[in-house]
Amino acid sequence: MKIGTRVLLLFLIFSLGGCATEMSERASRVQVISASEAKQYQFVANLSASSGLTGIARSTGYQNALNELLDKAAAAGAEFVVLDPKSGPSYWTTSEVVRGTAYKRNR
Repeated sequence: MKIGTRVLLLFLIFSLGGCATEMSERASRVQVISASEAKQYQFVANLSASSGLTGIARSTGYQNALNELLDKAAAAGAEFVVLDPKSGPSYWTTSEVVRGTAYKRNR
């Protein structure tokens, strides 16, 4: 492989890795909990979020989708999210998808 091709490939890898979106402040207040912990809380909504980053950038794409899901949960008034056990970074897919169920404290 030529040096120019290697440099271009490394540049693309590092630039894709830097495309992570920041978590919003309201999303940072939502906690990811287990399904057993959620039994004590009130259901709010089933949510999903996705990111087009996949393949070698699948971890970044998954994190972007997770940040979006937490932001949606906060916007819906939730304080907690239980992630679908099938959610996780996947290499062979067209987008990273995160699904979860949002909950809030019983008032």
